[in-house]
Amino acid sequence: MKLLPRLLLLGLVLPMTGLCAAVLIAGYLFHESLVRDVEQRLLAQAAVESVSLFDGPDHKPHVHLPASPLAAEVAAFAPASALYDPHGQLVIAAPANVRLPLRPPASATPGHPRIDAPDAHSRALTVGVERPGEGVYTLHLVASLQPVDATMRSFYRSVGAAVALIAALLFAVLYLQARGLSRRIREIIEFVPLVREARAPRATPARGADELAELGAAIAEATQFLHHQQSAQERFLANAAHQLRTPLTVLRTEIDLALRRPRGAPELRESLEQARNEVDRLTLLARKLLDLETLRVQPIDLHEVDLRQVLHDVTQRHAEAALAKQVTLQETGDTQLTCTCDPLLISQALENLVDNAVRFAPPSSVVEIAGSSRAGACVLSVHDDGPGIPESERARVFEPFFRGSAEGSQTGLGLAFAADVARKHGGRVALRSVPLGTTFELELPSVANREA
Repeated sequence: MKLLPRLLLLGLVLPMTGLCAAVLIAGYLFHESLVRDVEQRLLAQAAVESVSLFDGPDHKPHVHLPASPLAAEVAAFAPASALYDPHGQLVIAAPANVRLPLRPPASATPGHPRIDAPDAHSRALTVGVERPGEGVYTLHLVASLQPVDATMRSFYRSVGAAVALIAALLFAVLYLQARGLSRRIREIIEFVPLVREARAPRATPARGADELAELGAAIAEATQFLHHQQSAQERFLANAAHQLRTPLTVLRTEIDLALRRPRGAPELRESLEQARNEVDRLTLLARKLLDLETLRVQPIDLHEVDLRQVLHDVTQRHAEAALAKQVTLQETGDTQLTCTCDPLLISQALENLVDNAVRFAPPSSVVEIAGSSRAGACVLSVHDDGPGIPESERARVFEPFFRGSAEGSQTGLGLAFAADVARKHGGRVALRSVPLGTTFELELPSVANREA
């Protein structure tokens, strides 16, 4: 069922059906209340008449209501009266224009009134009134329910008009709301192909301030994210192809030159060394690509780790390379630094930062590797006194395959890998502004929040 008929059914038909049922029940109870009121008035009238039934002139039996000066005013709802003698003969009938039975409808017992329903439009009360020395007279009162019926007709007309007005207003409101919701949902449905194709959204569907607006904004955000991811993936593949093509081309060229003509041992050695360098470059690039892709598809394995030990292990592994460049590695910071993280990934990320620092640090300088806690976070920083990163390149240093202008740049994947590791842990890698050299900070929350 479409949204519009469903909303009209659930928001109009069912509530109005319940309302009509409630009106009918209320009408029935109201009618019964009015009928009971008529019966109570019959009892009251019988009580009054039975007390003074024989106090008329010459002690003749009589009823008082027809002789009342207000008889005309109450004629519309006053009960008709009939009095029968002990032999069942009709003695009094009032008013005279009302036809009453010539004989008592039923036997009557003094003090025990009985109320009957001769038909659907009247109520009758019969009670015996004893007259000493003569026997039991029968007092018969009949009240018409026409005023009750008139009241009920007025009740149903008034309530029916109110229900019809409510139904009309409710229909108008629900119809407009349902049409608006249908239109906004169609906008979201039309937005789905953009999500499927990862195209950039031109606008946010279902604008407003309700849940549909939030859904539209979330879909637009997801679509924008998918678009950026696909664009990044396309750039990544293009850059990877370019990075792989260059060393492969050089390697093929060196091999072709070696095979083209006989060459002496020194020339062959030089070609082989050049080929060896390109193989090393390909190996490094393949390893970096594998690390980056593995990081993106595999979940992180969280443990409570002493980052000071991780920092020390990384320093030891880079000691030989640092010594070859006459660079000193110096560990500083807190003596113990506990954090919930994946120790292998953090070690790999820190290695990339230290490797960069050692390559760019000038001879006889110090590369400082520090670990400290800061406002609920664990911070690992690496500082070198190298040439630094130009201001124009700072915004792109964490992009995959971005290679700075400084001599010694390699694949352009190390910093991207470190940034992804930090992001997976709910942290970040930042390039800090320092007067001399370069400082990278890997910041992790003390309890890591794994990226969904």
